[in-house]
Amino acid sequence: MEYPIWHLTALAGGFWIALIGTFHVFLAHFAVGGGLYLVLAERYARRLESPRLLAHVKKHARFFLLLTMVAGGVTGVGIWFIIGLLSPQGTSTLLKVFVYAFATEWVFFLLEIVALLLYYYGFDRMDPRDHQRLGWIYFGAAFASLFMINGIIGFMLTPGAWTTTRNFWDGFFNPTFWPQLALRTAIALSLAGLFGFVTATRIPVDDGGADRERMVRMAAAWTIAPLVVCLGAGWWYIHALPQAQYEMVLLRSARIGGFLKLFQVFAGAAALGALLLAVRLPGRVRFPLALCIVLTGWGIIGSFEFIREAARKPYLIYGHTYSNGIRVGAEAAASAQGYLATAKWARIRAVTPENKLAAGAELYQHQCSSCHSIGGPMNNIKPWTANLTERGMVALLGAINRVNPAMPPFVGNQAEKEALAAYLAEVLGRRKDADQPAVVIAEETSEVPAFDPRTAEYVLLAWPDLGMHMVVESQGAFILRKPTLGLNAQLVKRGESPGKITEGVELTYSVENNAGAGTLAPLAGRDWFGATLSLSPRRSDGALNPYPLATITAVDSATRATLGMTRVALPVSDEVACSSCHGGGDGKGNISGQTGLNILRIHDCLNRTALSAQAGGGKPVECTSCHADPLTGAAGKSDLLSVSAALHGFHANTLKGQGAEACARCHPSRPDGGTRFQRGLHAQMGLDCTNCHGPLEDHALGLLKREAEANDGKGKRGARRLISQITPQLMDKASIPPRTAWLQTPDCLACHKDFGSPDPSQAFGHWTKGPETRFRTRLDEMGALSCPACHGPQHALYPSVNPYGKDRDMIQPLQYQKLARPLGAQGNCTMCHKVRMDTDAHHPNTIRK
Repeated sequence: MEYPIWHLTALAGGFWIALIGTFHVFLAHFAVGGGLYLVLAERYARRLESPRLLAHVKKHARFFLLLTMVAGGVTGVGIWFIIGLLSPQGTSTLLKVFVYAFATEWVFFLLEIVALLLYYYGFDRMDPRDHQRLGWIYFGAAFASLFMINGIIGFMLTPGAWTTTRNFWDGFFNPTFWPQLALRTAIALSLAGLFGFVTATRIPVDDGGADRERMVRMAAAWTIAPLVVCLGAGWWYIHALPQAQYEMVLLRSARIGGFLKLFQVFAGAAALGALLLAVRLPGRVRFPLALCIVLTGWGIIGSFEFIREAARKPYLIYGHTYSNGIRVGAEAAASAQGYLATAKWARIRAVTPENKLAAGAELYQHQCSSCHSIGGPMNNIKPWTANLTERGMVALLGAINRVNPAMPPFVGNQAEKEALAAYLAEVLGRRKDADQPAVVIAEETSEVPAFDPRTAEYVLLAWPDLGMHMVVESQGAFILRKPTLGLNAQLVKRGESPGKITEGVELTYSVENNAGAGTLAPLAGRDWFGATLSLSPRRSDGALNPYPLATITAVDSATRATLGMTRVALPVSDEVACSSCHGGGDGKGNISGQTGLNILRIHDCLNRTALSAQAGGGKPVECTSCHADPLTGAAGKSDLLSVSAALHGFHANTLKGQGAEACARCHPSRPDGGTRFQRGLHAQMGLDCTNCHGPLEDHALGLLKREAEANDGKGKRGARRLISQITPQLMDKASIPPRTAWLQTPDCLACHKDFGSPDPSQAFGHWTKGPETRFRTRLDEMGALSCPACHGPQHALYPSVNPYGKDRDMIQPLQYQKLARPLGAQGNCTMCHKVRMDTDAHHPNTIRK
């Protein structure tokens, strides 16, 4: 915010730092280890009194001087130039904090230059002992330079107590100072061996090759032994990291996992190459091989630097300066005033409809380009823009630092957030996604079966397991919920003391438009029948049909006489609005294959998985193979969040503060959608999802708290982290009781105390004790009837108004009592009892005075 921005596109994202920085560090570490190699190689040659070896050491000294002093010096200046352009805020802070440390290092560097020049040009002129003393002076100065820079570099990742004390020594001798020094020293010594191969393989073979073999094997020992030390030093380094950085390295960052593997691969290749060179290979093979394994050294130090850089994300200086140069603590003020208004070098000061995309481009350069390129080799942002719509971008930007801990927070007001989202989606992603269109629903007439209370001997009740079954699957990408739905039916023998008929009868069902037919079987422990249907929410022409009617018929098993017949709407919908954020929508409202792949790509990036490749290979992902689903009984993996906790916990950050609208972003409850499943009494009284389930944030916290208790209190992976990130809207976080998805639901009696009128209309936080006390499985106080048998299913409580036909959910109340109220309401006990009743046998307040 305080400095100009270097406008970069394809070569942004740290490209120049990676190119210049890793090459300079490669040479700088060789300058340290190679100094010790030189002086010990000279000592070895003089001990053997070998003119040939001394001549070789002198040639190696010239190679060493040109490479480290010339190439190393030029790239060193290049580093200062490039970090001053790319990270002026961070560079300024380092100079202010460590000005004397830098000055000290420059003194040591000057001593290195002088000592190395004298060492090389005095090779044949100085007394051998004095000459070797110069070599030791060079190595001491080089190691001292490493010592000083190590403290400054370590500070950027682990500033330790400096963040509170601002004490120089607390920052310099930071938590990773000593393990990092050990690791860098080991790498430096190994690089000395790798570069030793380059000159050793060029030694003439006038003596039969003995001198060449001595130096090649010496270089092999120098390469392999320090690599072994790297294993222990690397373990020490990682375990010296504070918890947050440790988790970033080993658990959270997929990029770091890749660089850890590269470090191991390059180290293994270096060791293997050293062993191959140590055996007698033909000369024409040895030198090219030596050049190749020198590059593995660049890979070793380069992958380590990438690990270190990525581990400190989202910071440039951990806890002090974000990776885009914005100071920690400046976010609130800048967001309140507007980032563009407070950034000194911004060309656009405020967002208007006319400059929206240009303002987005400006914001991108200020807040994104330090880490991301546009179509370039480093951190290309375009794949991300391809996976999200503009609406999805707005949601992601609002929670970017919570969704991905390696990202700094977006700084700016709502207009700036929308401008950046528009630029990312429209300009970089080249997409213009329309909002979900309003669905025009053609109402249908629902025929009510005949029922004559004077002659009928039976009442046949039927109800679905759920008020709305969501089919959640993406064509060829993933499967979360299959199109299965439970159907229940109960046959009641009418009389003053009605009977529940379960024997000697046969119950069948038939779904309209030949969508399915079958037999219902008696359910264990219940006085009714049930069946599980595989039911598509789509007609043959692809049109959404979320409330197909099923006809249930009861016949006498012996005589085949019809005892009763009724109809019921079966709520099932695949109108899951993932495409509104994740793109790939096909206009039908369901999850297209492209939408599914977009979702899997984000999952891969955030969770180190390869699910998009699996789906692309023709094997759709079964979400419940990893994530438990209490609704279907899928066990998942014990250390991973359940489906409900994972989805709600993740999106509670991206959809925060949106109330019931957040629910409609995923569930088929849009008031202008194709399902509109909130069709019961509660919706007609003005209640929405949040009255029972709570806002998304609170809803997610209840689920996550249960996951945090799992595994004997150890919790499931990510549960506590998500809990810490979510801010509840309804009540204090500590007051939200834990809940198991689907097995515990809001308790109706929290509002309807003693089965009376609701007071208050807020059931959130009052959960049922277990599965048996849920509305859909609860029995009346006689143990005779299930709640939805008389009141209708959840989200369609009688009286209900269905968007596909006013009476579509009210068929049974109209059939049996000619009244659009719960069965038995307003004294209609004669429906089953044939006579009026004067006692509340089923539950209190059954018969209202």
